[in-house]
Amino acid sequence: MPSPEQVRAVVDDYLASFSKKDRNAFLACFADDAEQVDPVPSPPNVGKEAIGQFWDNVAGMADKMEPLLDRVHVCGNEAAVVFTMNARSGEGGSAIDIVDIITVNDDGRIASLRAYWDPAAIRPLT
Repeated sequence: MPSPEQVRAVVDDYLASFSKKDRNAFLACFADDAEQVDPVPSPPNVGKEAIGQFWDNVAGMADKMEPLLDRVHVCGNEAAVVFTMNARSGEGGSAIDIVDIITVNDDGRIASLRAYWDPAAIRPLT
């Protein structure tokens, strides 16, 4: 089982990949056979190729992505990550409040990620 420090480290790397808008860093957070559901109850993205396509879609929607971490709760090999994603394009953008439930494998990589957010609660940035 990964240590709490390993779980926190991959969460930090995952969030930082958005700030850097770094696809390779994002994918490096995931195990080869990882499953990502974003948002729940969407069909899962399984494996790095599918998760990479998810990245391409999300990264293409904004010039800059800024995850603002509220808190991380680590329990065993899982973390509940509470944050707001500010996605900026031009003079505007959107804010999305998100809770990610992340399971980390023994190698310190994300094995499973389930993202919870309400499309109706997306609000404009000014």
